Amino acid sequence: MPQPGLHGLFALGVLRLRPAPRGFALGLMAGALLPDLDTYPQGIAVVLGMDPARAEALFHRTLTHSLFFAIGVALALAGSARLRGDRARMAFAGGWLLGSVGLHILPDLLAWFDGVGILWPLWSVNLWAGVVLPHSAQNLLRAMNFYAFAAYLFALGREAQRRGMDGRELASLRKEVKVQLGFGALFTPLAFLLPASQYNLLDGAAFLLWAYPRVLWITWRMRSVVEGNGLNGA
Repeated sequence: MPQPGLHGLFALGVLRLRPAPRGFALGLMAGALLPDLDTYPQGIAVVLGMDPARAEALFHRTLTHSLFFAIGVALALAGSARLRGDRARMAFAGGWLLGSVGLHILPDLLAWFDGVGILWPLWSVNLWAGVVLPHSAQNLLRAMNFYAFAAYLFALGREAQRRGMDGRELASLRKEVKVQLGFGALFTPLAFLLPASQYNLLDGAAFLLWAYPRVLWITWRMRSVVEGNGLNGA
């Protein structure tokens, strides 16, 4: 906690509060979901033989979880939008900044039992430095990734249904919810049965090769549900 799927749920919740200009909603969702792309260099490092704990410390919640990165991306997008006179891109930049800082970095800082490189590479903060979780609890938190993804996709599907999305698309989405729940059901008992090193290898493979990229792809494919005037607009 907070798992990537929870960040997506936070974004959906914000978008229900009030209408948003075109581009803002997709930017918000991108900021909420994309910072965890840093799990890919982490995974590659582990496959190449690096100690998993060291790989996580070096790559995860560092660059893409830094305020420098979040603000830098927002400024680059805003500068490009200004040059092109693109209001939607400018709104996307604002959504990205709010999503990455308010809906991803801050929740990670407050509710994850590890350091967050909020000013990486200069400064990392761990508000839970005195808390040492047993390996089974750490494994279980990773298993929760799949349940959170399922909850996010379920909420996205409810909004798509309200908007009259094609039945075949909804059926495909429901299948993906079941797949994510299946991963969760598989890895929950394994969290207590396997040592952290073995568990992380299996869990990481399912997360990086299927669960996370599928959620990103489905979110992009359903961007018409997220875009427009936020989730208040039809």
